Amino acid sequence: MRFTKLSSSTKVSTEQRRLEKEHEDLLRRERELKKALVTIPKQIQKKKEKERKTQTLHVAGTAQSIPFGSRISRPVAPSRKTRSLPARELQNARIRFLLLCIVLASVVIMLWRAIPSK
Repeated sequence: MRFTKLSSSTKVSTEQRRLEKEHEDLLRRERELKKALVTIPKQIQKKKEKERKTQTLHVAGTAQSIPFGSRISRPVAPSRKTRSLPARELQNARIRFLLLCIVLASVVIMLWRAIPSK
């Protein structure tokens, strides 16, 4: 086997190809890093917004009042609109209000009669 001496132009062309390949790799890596630099803050912002939503839902769920009857209150997401009461629940609320008014009126009448007149 004979070893042939490489000419200087061949050495330069192989070195040039190697450098061009490294340059392409560096450019590709730079594009990937720029893309990551743009997407990572967006991901962090989305994560913070999600945590903020869960915190507000948690706070809203703990701050609700005790429900009357068998109706159970559930935390409502802020994006949903509040719905009005169904007709049956509205009718039940009216009846409850009228009964409370009647009880109050009867208590007032009993107290009025209990006051001695001169």
